[in-house]
Amino acid sequence: MGWFVVCGAVPQLPDGLDAEQEKQWRLSLLGTEEWRAFEWFRLGYTARWTAETMMLSRGAARRLFSGVFCKLNAADEAEVCRLYRETALKPQDFLEEERNM
Repeated sequence: MGWFVVCGAVPQLPDGLDAEQEKQWRLSLLGTEEWRAFEWFRLGYTARWTAETMMLSRGAARRLFSGVFCKLNAADEAEVCRLYRETALKPQDFLEEERNM
């Protein structure tokens, strides 16, 4: 949280895309290393953990993750996880999770 800053130049979105098409378009902008980082973020891992797992220096991680956040128009790894999670959570999922605690 707050470890990285989103870049100012968000890629220009093509006209006429619905929400799912916009997500696919944004994902197509990611390079190979950015895609690897995105996969970790989508699973809920933090930027710090992802940087350590990918064996990145702090500067390299900042550049890589800022590019990911910029291309996906997300503020941080938590927003990437929320926007691009593989399965959507339903209200009953939250209730079941609370019962298991």
